[in-house]
Amino acid sequence: MLGRTTRMTWQIAFVFLLLLATFAAMVWEKWSVDVVALGAVGLLIVVGILTPAEAFSVFANEAVITVACMFVLSAGLEFTGAIDAIGDRLQKLGFKSDIALLAVTLPLVAGISAFVNNTPVVVVFMPIMISLAAANGLAPSRLLMPLSFAAIFGGTCTLIGTSTNILVSSTAVAFEQPPLRMFEMTGLGAILGAVGLIYLLTIGRKLLPVRETLSSILQSTESRQYLTEAVVATGSPLIGKRIAETPLNAMRHSRILDITRDGEALATPLNKVVLRHGDRLRITSVLSGVMAMKDEHGLEFQAGGQLGLETLGMQKARIMESVIGPNSELSGKTIRQINFRQRFGILILAVHRQGRNLRENFEDVELDFGDTILMEGTETAIEKLRADRNFLLLAAAPAKPRRRRRRWLALAVVAALVVLATLNALPISALALIAAVLMVITGCVPAEDAYRAISWKVVMLIIGTLALGLALDRTGGASLLAHEMIQGLGGLGPSVVISAIFALTSLLTTFLSNNAVAVLLTPIVINAAQELGVDPRPFIMAVAFGASASFASPVGYQTNTLVYGAGGYRFSDFVKIGLPLNILFWILATWLIPVFWPL
Repeated sequence: MLGRTTRMTWQIAFVFLLLLATFAAMVWEKWSVDVVALGAVGLLIVVGILTPAEAFSVFANEAVITVACMFVLSAGLEFTGAIDAIGDRLQKLGFKSDIALLAVTLPLVAGISAFVNNTPVVVVFMPIMISLAAANGLAPSRLLMPLSFAAIFGGTCTLIGTSTNILVSSTAVAFEQPPLRMFEMTGLGAILGAVGLIYLLTIGRKLLPVRETLSSILQSTESRQYLTEAVVATGSPLIGKRIAETPLNAMRHSRILDITRDGEALATPLNKVVLRHGDRLRITSVLSGVMAMKDEHGLEFQAGGQLGLETLGMQKARIMESVIGPNSELSGKTIRQINFRQRFGILILAVHRQGRNLRENFEDVELDFGDTILMEGTETAIEKLRADRNFLLLAAAPAKPRRRRRRWLALAVVAALVVLATLNALPISALALIAAVLMVITGCVPAEDAYRAISWKVVMLIIGTLALGLALDRTGGASLLAHEMIQGLGGLGPSVVISAIFALTSLLTTFLSNNAVAVLLTPIVINAAQELGVDPRPFIMAVAFGASASFASPVGYQTNTLVYGAGGYRFSDFVKIGLPLNILFWILATWLIPVFWPL
């Protein structure tokens, strides 16, 4: 399948320009990365570089099936509580310092991530770490970035630890190279992980910032909130007036959540509602704010009050943070379009995005993966959100799995997959498919939730980049790039080329999806190795490890994006803490890859 030409043609030039445009669009983030990748495939078909049959052949790639099935396996472990059972035990332990807490939790997270997709591991452990931070008087920012990095460390240790390794293996097979074995990467992965953990517990720990989260910012300026429900009575001076024209609009530390009329919540924007007799208002306020309104405006929240507001009841309102997850249906929609107030019975107070806390004029901002939203509502409304997979609640007490009795069954399925893959009983794609089906038919995860657990955005991105990689090979572009690489670096020796491959891969994953980078670089480095006349294996490993060495940016790796908003981090925090780690891994990989995989 190797390209036969090293001369520039219009087809190669077109593919190169398309790759640059695709990368630029992914960094720009105006369109979803999967849409960009699939759009590029459409252009390749239109100009005739790939036939429809060639383009659609990537749907049958083993990596696509394997990655999708691994999402289902992770969902099975999540639904049965196999992961958060460990978290429950952690919460019962007493930690006297942050270093003790990190020393216990980080190796545990890395070990789990070696066999479970690291994104759900971070999803499960985020609320646990936040709870532990609160119990020990720590800012969550002292724990969440190390959590993400530890999950990445673990993912590099096995074939199934991260989808990147699966993609590199599948691409290698397409270029007539042997697939990666289950534990082939474990030796170097364990060394890198151990060094990474030592760094986080020493130098990295000292660099970790103390960042305020959305809820801490709000709670530092407002005391405990309560929710009260009131009705507009006969003769009230509020009747016939818009909310914006009444004293209710100026209530300090108070907000109107919604208005119910004739048993139905009004969809009209609250500030435009004209009040009528019998309208029911749900208002959240601090108690001191209610008293101040009463003194200043003569408002009464008791039957017979001057403004005719009859108190119907009061209950404590909860403030909760939630992260928009990778599979959330809320992604791409604005807060106004979602209409949280009516749909979920909660009020959105603020949004954290890319290091900024938005508390004003955020209703028309499209939500995206990794955004942290601060919400307020009743205990009942918040608890209902726990079962909604659109939300990743950063709560002290995680949602209780519904199928705990099948926990050991789910663990047995994953263990069988690992053992059989190690023995090469069947290809990893076949084993993953069988394991995923077993998760469903044994009741570890419902079929509907199994489908929802698959990150179709990731799957479509993989399909798109596989087609781009195919075009790079078909046109001879991969061969040309490899030739230019060898012309520039080949004279310095294969070890220098390996070092450059790792550095380039790690750099690209700072801004782009690590999966896309791995798929596109693997055929190039295989060509480069063959042109040098050496074994391609160490070159392939440089891509695999480099694609997971994504620490200097919150956008290149899903786990980093998850903790970005939840920890209140800034982009510069990842650069300050992650860049030294990237450099450290680069030095170690340059030295050790030729040791584990001789040239």
